Amino acid sequence: MNQERALQSILLIDDNPDDRLLAMRQLKREFPQIQVEEVGNAEQFAQALQVDCFDLVVTDYDLLWTTGLDILHAIKAHDPKRPIVMFTNSGTQEIAVAAMKAGLDDYVVKSPKHFIRLPQVVRIVWQNAQIRNQAAQLELQLESLLDRLNVGVFRATPDRELLEANNSFLELLGLETLEAAQTFFRQQPELNVKRGTPGEQWEYQALLHYPNGKKVWVRVSETLIDINGRTLIDGLLNNITEAKQAEADIQKLNQTLERRVQERTSQLEAANKELETFAYSISHDLRAPIRQIGSFITLLKQHLESAIGDETVLHYVQVMEQLTAQAGKMIDDLLEFSRTGRTELQYVTVDMNSLVNQIKQQIELENPQRIITWQIEPLPEVKGDRNLLRQVWQNLIENAVKYSSRRDRSEIVIGAQDGEQEIIFFVRDNGVGFNMRYLNRLFGVFQRLHSDQEFSGIGIGLANVQRIIHRHGGRVWAEAKIDVGANFYFSVPK
Repeated sequence: MNQERALQSILLIDDNPDDRLLAMRQLKREFPQIQVEEVGNAEQFAQALQVDCFDLVVTDYDLLWTTGLDILHAIKAHDPKRPIVMFTNSGTQEIAVAAMKAGLDDYVVKSPKHFIRLPQVVRIVWQNAQIRNQAAQLELQLESLLDRLNVGVFRATPDRELLEANNSFLELLGLETLEAAQTFFRQQPELNVKRGTPGEQWEYQALLHYPNGKKVWVRVSETLIDINGRTLIDGLLNNITEAKQAEADIQKLNQTLERRVQERTSQLEAANKELETFAYSISHDLRAPIRQIGSFITLLKQHLESAIGDETVLHYVQVMEQLTAQAGKMIDDLLEFSRTGRTELQYVTVDMNSLVNQIKQQIELENPQRIITWQIEPLPEVKGDRNLLRQVWQNLIENAVKYSSRRDRSEIVIGAQDGEQEIIFFVRDNGVGFNMRYLNRLFGVFQRLHSDQEFSGIGIGLANVQRIIHRHGGRVWAEAKIDVGANFYFSVPK
């Protein structure tokens, strides 16, 4: 903000030298550095106006060549903002009122007891003038800024009468005069001027219809104000037509993208359904011949054992038998994987504690020689398919037991975490773990991070886990460190 400028010079108009001397003495006491230019006749006054080296005017009313009102009019015609103080012992109250209406800043009676008031009044008048100048500068700066920002500024009554508007307001509406803007303003019902209490603010968008048929979207921000008991509305107006068009284009693009996504999704679902049907058909049709081959290999082995004693031939037959059994297991698991994707989900309330305890008991019966430490936290109930969720727990817990089998004591931790929109379950073990670089292979069909010689399996269990959880709308992920252990997580939406 600009600092107040010091009062430097005063034009003192009085045809009485003694009165000028008294006035100068009082002014010098208040303003020691002030320059006072004395005017005692019309010629000096005209010269002072021409030179114009004064900040403020102090004038008597009853002068030999004119009156204080004429001086006031002349000064205001020369510079409407120049502050003026009338210092006189003549004149009436009516004259004082007329002078104030004409722009006089203050009025001091010329008498011995009022002389001391003159410097005080001059200081106040000067300060007020500085405040007005600063306010005018700020108003010009604001108006200039709003014009550069292309923001329309207006003032109106609650009865839809437009009182004031800046140039940007007229330009935004494509009008040249305030009168044209007033007519246009009254003809726009979209400009829903409101009634309320002073200080209330609101904002809305409106579609304006121009006489030439053009339509323009505007954003209007309004504030209800009170000026001398009169309720008015100050408002800002922005042209948002381009933004509205961009919004419409984006919405249209989104609709196009959504339609394309739906089409691609439908195509993908159809392809997946065909693939699942194909996998189910192949795996189902291969079961019988594989079993028949296994049966014939068993018969061949029995025949060869009794007919010949060649260990090499018997070894080959044994390998064939093992490979046939492995192929049969892979086909059975692939068929189960295919069924998992085709089975309709039967949603019920599932007691996860019951599922985990059943699987724990089954594992302990199948592995009586193993030392397993269980830490099972209370698990919340969920909504889901009980049989499928049992398969999830079966795969994860059996994997934890299997991959920690090399430890003297297997440590299995099972628990849950309550999230904002889902419940997260986990199974943690102290087994061999795995390299996180190969995490993307973990849930793939027939993908294994350990060899058959290390741990048995064909690599379809975790793929099945992922498919089941995804069908429930959840997530599956894992964390591990080599030779430290692994954590497997899955979530079920609430």
